[in-house]
Amino acid sequence: MADNRKYYYQKRKESYFDDDAIVLLESMRDGILYSYILLKLYLKSLKHGGRIQLDESIPYTPQMIAAITRQQIGTAERAIKIFLQMGLMEQIVDGAFYMSNIELLIGQPSTEGERKRRTRQANRTALNPGGQMSAHCLDIRPPEIAIELGRELEKGHPAPAALGRYQNVFLFDAELSELQADFPNL
Repeated sequence: MADNRKYYYQKRKESYFDDDAIVLLESMRDGILYSYILLKLYLKSLKHGGRIQLDESIPYTPQMIAAITRQQIGTAERAIKIFLQMGLMEQIVDGAFYMSNIELLIGQPSTEGERKRRTRQANRTALNPGGQMSAHCLDIRPPEIAIELGRELEKGHPAPAALGRYQNVFLFDAELSELQADFPNL
């Protein structure tokens, strides 16, 4: 069964808890609880791009936020009010809450990572009964290198030569002559 879900992660700098907003938040009465609620809301908002909602059409209410953070309703309501005042959270038109600056905290796998993961999966399925990789499992260029290659070709440089045992090393003539000068015996 294929897993077609996207996975996200939160990026936190080492100095996250030294940020002025977090220091002020934690210095308040029940501030540690507010900080804890804030972290939980950041995690809950990852699935919907910063919006805190149950599904695509049902935004969380303060009572629902209290339930999912396992806090008392009064504590959750005070936390939301403080988050709104500090600019850590916004309330948008449809009544949903939006976690400010969530874009700075969200990461997702890179295109290179995704490409390598797909290649590894294809290589696993292409194993011969003897356990050897088949010849058609060669890795392709990462997107970043393909873009750079396109730029070089636009400048009028000839296409790089495919070299190496598996014809998977691509060098322009200048790069090849430089390597040959550096290593004349190879």
